[in-house]
Amino acid sequence: MRRRLCTRPPSWPLIPEPAIISPTPAKPRILYVCCERIVPGSAAATHVLEICEGLERRGYPVRLQSERGDSRSGLGGQLGRYARITVAALKALRQADLVYFRSHFAAFPIALAAKLLGKPTIQEINGVYAEAFVTHPRFRRLKGILSTLQRWQYRWASALIAVTPELVAWGSSEAGHARAHHVGNGANTKVFTPHGPRAQRDRPYAFFFGGMTRWHGVEVMLQAARSPAWPKGVDLLMAGPVVDESLRSALRDALPPVTWLDRVPQPELPALIRGSVAALVPSVDPSGITVHGITPLKLFEMLACGRPVVVSDFRGMADLVRSGACGLVVPSGDPEALAGAVARLAADASEAQAMGEAGARLIAASHSWDVRAAETAAVIDQVVAQPIRR
Repeated sequence: MRRRLCTRPPSWPLIPEPAIISPTPAKPRILYVCCERIVPGSAAATHVLEICEGLERRGYPVRLQSERGDSRSGLGGQLGRYARITVAALKALRQADLVYFRSHFAAFPIALAAKLLGKPTIQEINGVYAEAFVTHPRFRRLKGILSTLQRWQYRWASALIAVTPELVAWGSSEAGHARAHHVGNGANTKVFTPHGPRAQRDRPYAFFFGGMTRWHGVEVMLQAARSPAWPKGVDLLMAGPVVDESLRSALRDALPPVTWLDRVPQPELPALIRGSVAALVPSVDPSGITVHGITPLKLFEMLACGRPVVVSDFRGMADLVRSGACGLVVPSGDPEALAGAVARLAADASEAQAMGEAGARLIAASHSWDVRAAETAAVIDQVVAQPIRR
């Protein structure tokens, strides 16, 4: 597949001299660097594009430096992508007033160049170092070196943005400073809304969507659907591409009540969520990374559609569900508890509706991507107003 740099046009024309009378200060020009591939419909792509668009709506010129594509590549292809992004970002760096990084070890050369040029930087932290090596296992042998490169980026940063309070504390500890802010995940509340069509299927169903991986609890869901505690007449509907190939045969050979749809286009997800008796986020933690909290993007999208959720008892998402009274929390890795929670919601439509309505109100009020963009803009303005730290 031919790779190309993201073609979001930078809105960086030379600004003419302002009028003498009370000029409005120009917004800082932002170079947004994402070393991850922008895969349409993925959580990372959604996060990046929603924040970019939210900042642009507020008048910030944003240049997104990344690559698009939906195919996997070997080590050579991955290193090539990092090199292309680095070269392009270094060329754009002098025109930027601020560099915003989706934190990644491969961004080290760009962060170093920004420091040498006196450019303020913001590092967005979406997980601890170990999480990167779950996603990119081929780099595990270099985790000591690569973690050190990322730690230096945090130390140089004018500010950190982290998606959970626990990651704010962790990032501050790693960076050796307290310039860290909490800006969580969110949902596009114009797309993911409780109002709209519901998927029509022959039988009621509980719904999961996302990559088919062990840490998403795929095996737990398959076991739950076979449990005597699983409600009779209710299907388990799963949608998403296989990421862990060891799960492919289990999904392909799964018997009713399990149905696997493979990849579903994002525009079709809201109707599938709205049509479910419950939406599932039964994450597991084989690598011990949830101590710093997890708030999967899919959780916000499920809640925004007005359906109750069933989530694992991990910091972040469990706190959100409990405080918002918008679903049920079960022990991680417990298929019987998961089956029982689905049975409870399937049996009590009024409870499920009340939880779903509470979740939709919560997301619309406090967790939309527009709210997240406003929070990000506030951090950017604070950074630009401060002297550069060298």
